[in-house]
Amino acid sequence: MKILGFRSDPTTPRYAIVDNAVAPLVLSNAGAESRLCFPADCATEAAQVTWLYREFERIFHTYPDISRVVIKKGEFTQGDNNAKRVASYQEAALLLFCGLHNKPVVTKIYTSLATNSGSVVAHAFARVGRTTRYWNSKMADAVVAAWWGATNP
Repeated sequence: MKILGFRSDPTTPRYAIVDNAVAPLVLSNAGAESRLCFPADCATEAAQVTWLYREFERIFHTYPDISRVVIKKGEFTQGDNNAKRVASYQEAALLLFCGLHNKPVVTKIYTSLATNSGSVVAHAFARVGRTTRYWNSKMADAVVAAWWGATNP
């Protein structure tokens, strides 16, 4: 079984696939695609959400044994801006996909993932590993989300 961890981002959402059928846990897409870069013709929010929904279809087709999804959702503050709203639309697209395809999905914030923004990179690396390219805190969020889903049935 595989767990999809997702972290929204206004420009480049990230996802991690963790295989929990083996010990230790394996980051299945460590050397493969892990970021979703919007094409140049996706200029509007509606176009981006539609494109992202189709990318979720492709990812689930590529990894048909994904059994669960964990979204590291944005943590809102008083100073929220349009970028955070766009990120929440991305999370909604994945929630909709999962709802329509009967995939269990949960949303988490740092405290419920046993980490924080300052430690997430180290925690992700220690718990599962890291990608070979484009490693950053957003990717680490996706990895920790997938790790949580793999270790909390």
